[in-house]
Amino acid sequence: MANVDYPRGMQIYGDLLRATEYTLSSAYTEDVFIGTPVAANGTGRDVVLYTAGTGNAILGAVIAIYDVNKVPLAYWPDDNPGVGYVLVADHPEQLYISQGDGDTTYLDINDCNGNVNLVGSGGSTVNYRSAVEINDSDTGGNTPGDQIRLIRPDQRPDNTVGIANCDWIYRLNNPQSAAGIVGVGV
Repeated sequence: MANVDYPRGMQIYGDLLRATEYTLSSAYTEDVFIGTPVAANGTGRDVVLYTAGTGNAILGAVIAIYDVNKVPLAYWPDDNPGVGYVLVADHPEQLYISQGDGDTTYLDINDCNGNVNLVGSGGSTVNYRSAVEINDSDTGGNTPGDQIRLIRPDQRPDNTVGIANCDWIYRLNNPQSAAGIVGVGV
């Protein structure tokens, strides 16, 4: 049976361990959706969208978005002229769930406990979810700078491993909030 193709970015799996408020500067010109991975940009409490690929650390996932007056928004449009705020699940041990990108190769059970990267950007202005997914073209290896560490496939009856759009449970492998670990969490 085929898995449902439902990209939703980095969705919290299990309990939320911590959430911290960060800012989007008035110069920010990209759409931000729930589940968007972000990185600290090194300037105060500002965050920017993550960069996919090995060596690019992630702070966490956006779980709420607010305008300058702290009014909740469904998403942050790229043409928003003001300062905004995001609530980010930023605990380094937070678990997430995302689907594989349904590329030409697929992660399978042998990829459990392996490191891979995320891929994609943008999101949906219909369901307000990020379009970021797990890069199925990666194989679960031991590259220390890869962005996530696969724990296991979600054990639902409607989630088939080894085919397109399998949902995986994972944690950040290269979290920005774990500074001090050589080669990881820069």
